[in-house]
Amino acid sequence: MRLAVAQTPVREDPRDVDALRESGRQVRALMREASAQGARIVHFPEGAICFPNKLVMSVAGPDAVGPADWDRCQWPVLQAELAAIVEMARELRLWTVIASVHRLTEPNRPHNSLSAPRGAVPYSPRSGQRLEECLWI
Repeated sequence: MRLAVAQTPVREDPRDVDALRESGRQVRALMREASAQGARIVHFPEGAICFPNKLVMSVAGPDAVGPADWDRCQWPVLQAELAAIVEMARELRLWTVIASVHRLTEPNRPHNSLSAPRGAVPYSPRSGQRLEECLWI
């Protein structure tokens, strides 16, 4: 099985709608490239869409780190980009592992976690598939 590892530019401001959308477009472009090269899995690092800067999120910022104000995040845009990534994973039948900030119910703070859309590519360890090579895109 072929694995692709991809990197996007790091964007640090979850308030920047245009940057969030551009990150989503870049992730999807890399997904298409990985699929075209025969990858069955593509892995993105933490911050592939946005890696919130502590100073940007700080209520004491931009010059001091303080408690994060997550109301500053453009949650609807982030969710829309993640949904588009999930849809493309289904279309391409490409397992896509991507880390992103996820909103939790109050009073819990958001957290980073890895997501992998289910149902994109059926895989069973018993099928004999294995990682034969790794693509760096």
